[in-house]
Amino acid sequence: MTSSSVLITDTNIWIDLDNAGILAEVFRLPYQFLTPDLAKGEMIQPPWDVLEKMGLVLQEMDADQMADLAGLRSIHRLLSVMDLASFLLAKSLAAVLLTGDSRLMTLATTNGLSVHGALWLLDEMTRLEILANRQAAVALERMLEMGARLPRDECRKRLSNWSG
Repeated sequence: MTSSSVLITDTNIWIDLDNAGILAEVFRLPYQFLTPDLAKGEMIQPPWDVLEKMGLVLQEMDADQMADLAGLRSIHRLLSVMDLASFLLAKSLAAVLLTGDSRLMTLATTNGLSVHGALWLLDEMTRLEILANRQAAVALERMLEMGARLPRDECRKRLSNWSG
């Protein structure tokens, strides 16, 4: 797999996708989904075993990455250990970071990483005809109803396009 087909995920993206009811559909995308091994204990909604069965892979962090994580944590105190672990993993693999956390997005983009979120995943699922437009609109509405923090203007555009 190329690094552009590998997506490193943080935990919040899975919560939004679970709330939208489209976990199974996400794993039909032509990407490999990885998450740092530290995430296993944090995966409560949805549960880790469900995500693992669907295809989410734990990526072990080596000793150097753990040392880097400790250093980053002292600098970026507003980001969780899990967020920083996702960032380091994406950086080390030259992979795409998938997150909904704006602080993590900023850190990643300022360090030259490619970053996407839940809206991009919905776009990909409609583009590849995994979801019909109406299904994508319903999924996005569910995410928003459950408190997903997504850019309002971008959500309005998609809901208008997918509902019309």
